[in-house]
Amino acid sequence: MAKPLCYLAGGIAGLTGAEMLDWREHAARLLGERGIEALNPMRAKEELVADGARLGHDFRAYEKRGAFFTSKGIMTRDSTDVRRADALLVNLLGLTKPSLGTVMELGWAFVLNKPVVVAIEASGNPHDGHPMIHETMTFRVETLDEAIDSVAILLNR
Repeated sequence: MAKPLCYLAGGIAGLTGAEMLDWREHAARLLGERGIEALNPMRAKEELVADGARLGHDFRAYEKRGAFFTSKGIMTRDSTDVRRADALLVNLLGLTKPSLGTVMELGWAFVLNKPVVVAIEASGNPHDGHPMIHETMTFRVETLDEAIDSVAILLNR
């Protein structure tokens, strides 16, 4: 029997490698221990943020690196991952500006009726003030580890 899949959504543009990768690696490890496979939108892209650099906001700066660095490549892989995922774990903790890609993924999950566990502060997060974004959050928790546990419960693991 195939392992359930969990898509790891959260900020990317404007963040350092540690900010976008460390939590995803932590979540993938803990989910894996519970028999859940993580789908990481940064897979095969770690080189973009070597040496503590921040990832730029203009995707065009990275297009020459290959098909998965183009707008079509990003959109196709991420939307495919959301469609095939059994649940989404969305980490919005610590973000100071809205993550537009994450908002898109929340919308896809809502339309596809995918359960979403969102780690977000109790107040003050820039994603918190819009009613449509609020409605995409199936479950809302305040820590990443609580989000990981919630995904495991959802997926019966």
